[in-house]
Formats: sequence, structure tokens, C-alpha cells
Amino acid sequence: MLVLESTRPVVEGAMHVAIDDEAIARWAHEVSPVALRPAGHELLSMLAGSQEKLANLVLLIDALNFCFWSSDPLRFEWRGRTYERFNAMFVSLLLAARYEPGWYDPRFWLEVPADEIRQVLGGKGELLLMDEREKIIRETGRILVDRFDGQFMFAIESVANRAWPLAVLLMTEFDSFRDVANYRGKIVYFMKRAQIAALDISMAWQTHDYPPLAGLDELTAFADYRIPQALRHLGVLRFSEDLARRVDTEEELAPGSPEEIEIRAASIHAVDRMSRVAATQGKRTTPWQVDWYLWDLSHRPDVTARHHRTRTVFY
Repeated sequence: MLVLESTRPVVEGAMHVAIDDEAIARWAHEVSPVALRPAGHELLSMLAGSQEKLANLVLLIDALNFCFWSSDPLRFEWRGRTYERFNAMFVSLLLAARYEPGWYDPRFWLEVPADEIRQVLGGKGELLLMDEREKIIRETGRILVDRFDGQFMFAIESVANRAWPLAVLLMTEFDSFRDVANYRGKIVYFMKRAQIAALDISMAWQTHDYPPLAGLDELTAFADYRIPQALRHLGVLRFSEDLARRVDTEEELAPGSPEEIEIRAASIHAVDRMSRVAATQGKRTTPWQVDWYLWDLSHRPDVTARHHRTRTVFY
């Protein structure tokens, strides 16, 4: 596995982050099997459209799935409920596609006015990297039109509807999905949004009774800033004193810095170990299911650990 193998030397040589296997063992003993069952993410079931339209729209949503940690987080109100951060952007795009079917069409992404993009992604609060988001919308649309005749479904079919090969295709064909880093002269592959796009498309299809993608168990954790936050809360990740201070004071970590790479690499391997140890306790699960569990955990009010902050389009 490309992600696990390329991140292993980072974990083994890390100077700022460590994985506590005793904490993993305690967690595996205590966690409820019910908690590890995929739940939530009900917004995927609210999308509408054909299999082809769902593939295009979910791709667009995950192309923009990064950097929601501003000091005034994005909010969107719908049906008496306030959605925040990623969920707020998701709902906004969901509703935009209901009122303007062009949002399912990559050709529309190429020509939609910039002010309409900002209005759709806006809501209340601040969404970081807006210029980069507009660029990614247009870039994603151009690649779909030029290489896949405007249908991401054709890309999916070209990899025989398999999740991991689809993530690799996204990484190689779309610049904004090329989530790689250089650590001490070696290339490290994270592929956060590429992998989660494959999973989200599969889950969205399932909610509409279309067949899922094959090979979801080949996916790793999706290395963002919420997963290490939850892992630190559980005691699974331990930071050096200096790194802990910098994260706790909300100092931004530079993209591609050793500290940032070590946090993400350790998160991937910690989640992989958690899924394996849980299985020895009779709690069969996969890394992506543990990832979903941790993502939900990170939003609980009793989680006081801070998350690291990196201004990047990759997560």
C-alpha cells in the first residue's frame, strides 16, 4: 500500500510525534462495536440525481474539502438547523445543485461567475482560501471536460469501479488531489481527498441503491487535522513539548514542514494499528471506519485537545 509504505519511514524516524500502543490497546478494549459502525454523514443521502450526476457533484464537493478552521467558522442554516464548516459548504452546494442543475455539469464550473461561486460557498462566517477554491472548481471542470468527456463516471469505469485505483487516478490526473510531501528527501503519499472522494462516491451511490465501489477496505485513514486531534484526545498520539505548545497556541504549521508531515503520517499508522488491534478484540473494522469514528469524536464537546492548523488545499 503506497500510503502506508511511504509514511512508515516518517513514523519510524519522527522527532516530534509518537504513537502510544498502550493507549491503542486500552481503546480497543473499551470501544463499543456499535461505535465503529459507519454512521452519520447523512448528507450524502440528501443528494439527488443519477449515478453520473452524483459522481460529478461528490467529486466537486471533495475537491473543495479542505481548510475549514477559520476563527469565524463557516455556518449555513437550513430547515431550522445550523450546519458548520464542511457540512455548511456541503449543504450550500447541495441546495445550489437543486436550484441550478448546472452544478452537476463540469462545463458550468468553467463559466460560472466568480461572484456566484463566492455566494454559493459563502454563508455566514469565513471560508479560507477562496481564491484557491475558485481555481480548483475551474481546474476540476477543465480536466473532466478535456479527459473524461465531462463525466467522472468514465474515470470510475476506467478503473473497474475500484476505490483505491480511483484514488490513484485522482492523484495523477488532478493537480489539486496530488497530496504528496517530501520528508528528508523521500516522497510521502497522503492522498487524503483522493481517498475520501472514492469513499464518498461509493457511500452516496449506496444511499441511492447503486452498487458501491469495490475494495473500500484498501483505503487508509484520511490524514487531516481532525483525526490527529481525536487521537491526541485518546492519548494515542503524543507530541513533543515544543510541538504541543505550538498546536495549543494555534500557531500555524507550514505545509510540508517536518512537524506537519509527522502528524499526518503518525495519524495514518495509528488508525491502521487501531483497526488491527480492535479486530483481535472481536471488533472487526477498517481504517476508514475508525477514521469516521474519530472524526465524529473530534466534534464532541468533551474533546479539549486543539487541532493543528495548516493553510493548505489538501485537507
